[in-house]
Amino acid sequence: MLVRDIEKSMLHAEQTGYGFGPMTISKSALVHLARRLEPGEGGQAVKLLELGGGQSTMFLSSLHRLGLLPLQVMTLEHQPSWASDLQSRADPDCVTIMRQTLKQITDEEWERVFAHPDQSARLWSKIGSPVRDSLYGHYTLRNAFYSEAHDNVPGRGTIDAMIIDGPHGNGRSLAFPLFVSALKQGAYVLIDDFDHYPFSERFGPHLPLRRMLP
Repeated sequence: MLVRDIEKSMLHAEQTGYGFGPMTISKSALVHLARRLEPGEGGQAVKLLELGGGQSTMFLSSLHRLGLLPLQVMTLEHQPSWASDLQSRADPDCVTIMRQTLKQITDEEWERVFAHPDQSARLWSKIGSPVRDSLYGHYTLRNAFYSEAHDNVPGRGTIDAMIIDGPHGNGRSLAFPLFVSALKQGAYVLIDDFDHYPFSERFGPHLPLRRMLP
């Protein structure tokens, strides 16, 4: 995709969204991703899984709305008001917001999930305790992830790219065992705040990904 087209989408996203600030994924990271995404055979839409919505959601929506890149985006978001506002602003033909709650697992349960990624969805449905709504915005949550993730795993090998920008805390790493089966060979993964926790170490050298860290 041409840089001028990406810049056009950035401007449109800022006008229709929330603007880029210190809490959003960097523009350079989104540009890096957008330049590498291409429609499938016959103009088939790029399928993208986004964990945690915001200005990045609006950028993806703008790419689609302006006719620059056909996209199908599924965004998991646990803040109810934020999810509602995102859905009202984003292009409904491109973005589907899946409202989530959060749950927290023990260190032992954490190790079980990572030890058996092929069984992670089944395990996830049976473990963990709900996180109180009042704690949803805390940055120090441990081992917390989307409670309904096991119900939102896309089909095997269907996702072209994944953006990991939620929830807060080390729990973002749980995206890897839960969603890796949905990623296509050579899929791109963009991790916001990747250096806050050892997220990238959880990929492992055997996973079929092109690592892309902002």
